[in-house]
Amino acid sequence: MKRIKKAGNTAWLKGLAWLLGIMLFFTVISRAADSLTVPRVNVGSPSARKLQYTVSVEGRIGKNREISVLTQPDLLVKTMLVSEGQRVQKGEVLARLDMNQLQEQIDGVEGEKKALELQNQAVKENRSRAWRKQKKTLAQAKDDYVRLRRENRKAVAAAKKELAKARADSEPKASVEEKRKAVEELRSAAEKEEKAAERAVQEAGAEPEADNSIEVNNISIRKLQRRIDKLDGIRKQKGRITAPETGVITGVLVNVGQKTQDTSLITMTDDSAGLMFQGQIMVSDARYVSVGDRIMLESADCKLEDIAVTSVEMDESREFMNVTVLLPADTFSLGETVTMTAVRESESYPCTIPVKALRQESGRSFVLTVQTEDTVLGLQEVARQEEVLVLEKNGSYAALDGESLDAESKIISASDRYVKAGDRVRVKDE
Repeated sequence: MKRIKKAGNTAWLKGLAWLLGIMLFFTVISRAADSLTVPRVNVGSPSARKLQYTVSVEGRIGKNREISVLTQPDLLVKTMLVSEGQRVQKGEVLARLDMNQLQEQIDGVEGEKKALELQNQAVKENRSRAWRKQKKTLAQAKDDYVRLRRENRKAVAAAKKELAKARADSEPKASVEEKRKAVEELRSAAEKEEKAAERAVQEAGAEPEADNSIEVNNISIRKLQRRIDKLDGIRKQKGRITAPETGVITGVLVNVGQKTQDTSLITMTDDSAGLMFQGQIMVSDARYVSVGDRIMLESADCKLEDIAVTSVEMDESREFMNVTVLLPADTFSLGETVTMTAVRESESYPCTIPVKALRQESGRSFVLTVQTEDTVLGLQEVARQEEVLVLEKNGSYAALDGESLDAESKIISASDRYVKAGDRVRVKDE
């Protein structure tokens, strides 16, 4: 008897061992399949930064024979202190501008900038209100649709019950026919009502018209701010226009009582016989390069940083802008090919993400975030869609309004396969 009991225990233990082995085998297989089917993603969080726009162009080094004395346009010349053929020293005052008219122009440009900023603020607020209103309207339309379907089905079911009862009770044929028609009429009315409710849902969720007014205004605001900075620089110099180099005046282009133009105020030779970089940029990139901007020039043997752009003028073909930069004589070699790099920064944005994390669908912008959710299979990481409002973007980053995201948001920036909202994901280890 003891031998039989012992043999039974041994068989039970062997069976348990086999069962545990099979469970371990399928667990390994399940985890392996999970690692192959669930996308692995890289995530990051929003951060504050300024967006940079870079323009890079090749040009050649030439000899500088004549330079232009530049200032801002539409300024009134109060005094002209030089004439053609006159030799001047570097830093010598060549002309004086009317300070009252200069201050009026600064006030006017600041007013234009403020008006555009107020417009942007109003547009942002209107967009936010419209989005919230549409979201509420869509939710209400969906609720109304579900409620209507439920009520209609309840009414039709009740009418069917009455018809069945009439038939079971062998009511007169007219009474049965009347109740049958009542069922058909309820069905027809329900179908019409539900189609109308479905259209209401579609209309509530319709895409808003595209509006890039903020982006357009931001371009103008940056341009106005650059103009303010330059006008303020002239004000700090008390309206004095000085010679940038020692040389001879070759042309006085604006007389006393006239306003400065978009071109030179005075032209003159450069006694130092320095060098000059000349290159061409696309007209579409002209907004990123202006007179006075600090740029970088680089060749195989030399690199100069923080060099000011001397002039930006339209080419005869009207397809390019000619960029000129005056240089010291002991920098590059005559005829050498040099690369110019200009970098323009935007305002500082508190919420920026990599452009590759930004997605678009049906005219709306959104990102996918990773959220940990409690499911029947335990805690799992799931991709969820978050709509965002893009304020500005370059080739690398996009600035967002930040209302739907915070510093703790885990934004998907890359994955080893296609990911959509609702998919399970696995975050790659850093």
